[in-house]
Amino acid sequence: MAMGSGIAVLATQQSKLGEQAAVFIGTIALPLFVLWMWLTTYYVLDNDRLIIKYGPFRKIIPLNAIRSVRKTSNPLSSPALSLKRLEIVYGLYHTVLISPKDRDAFIDLLRERCPNMER
Repeated sequence: MAMGSGIAVLATQQSKLGEQAAVFIGTIALPLFVLWMWLTTYYVLDNDRLIIKYGPFRKIIPLNAIRSVRKTSNPLSSPALSLKRLEIVYGLYHTVLISPKDRDAFIDLLRERCPNMER
């Protein structure tokens, strides 16, 4: 709906460049960016690292840096598509929230592969 109205405004209204830019960003670019982030969010757990991919961003966490993992429903902004999340603490003070489809299985995999994680 917003994208259609934005396209209609840009196609039919005579307005200043700044107004056109605001309409384009608010009704076309921002929704497309959010959709891109939503469609390309995933997590890869390989032999020595956790890769978190979301839109144009990628975070790589060495498995030996992960200190703890716990279930949470923290609503803070993160590369998670659900409020059923895992909070991963790594390094000295870093945390990331993710939402794998099967939280219990993901926790089990992390416990198997992360030598420095609290048990």
